[in-house]
Amino acid sequence: MGILEEAFASAEGSIRFTPRPDPIPGDLRLSWRLSALALVLERSRGKTASLEQVHFLTSAMRSEQVALMALRWFRGLRAPDDPIIRYDPSMSRTIGLAIASGLASWKGASVSLTDEGIGLAAAIKSDDSVLKREKAFLSELPRAISQKSIREMLEV
Repeated sequence: MGILEEAFASAEGSIRFTPRPDPIPGDLRLSWRLSALALVLERSRGKTASLEQVHFLTSAMRSEQVALMALRWFRGLRAPDDPIIRYDPSMSRTIGLAIASGLASWKGASVSLTDEGIGLAAAIKSDDSVLKREKAFLSELPRAISQKSIREMLEV
């Protein structure tokens, strides 16, 4: 019996609670977040990225508008009305879960993929039926994304 059911059990009349499935958007699911983190870290230099880089890149992967803005920025086509990127607290929790599950580890102030995380990223990359848009976005980014360039985008 759930908390609400217990609270209303002694109430006059009949109150019934029927569980209904709530659809959860894909980018809010833990499986998407762990996969996105693995792809971002795999794409990063030394399979390691700062928290700012992880937050920025996963934010861009979640939104087509932010992804297009990021690609424009890296191509030097910055616009004054580009959206501001925000930190996602749930991605910080995802990083903690990835570390606890052995997919990632701390490397100084950065997050790094472990061998298990590298295996996850390889499995995702080899499956053409999953995360197509996310993988396409990451493939269009410049190979060397500096911490300075990420900071510039976040400070605007």
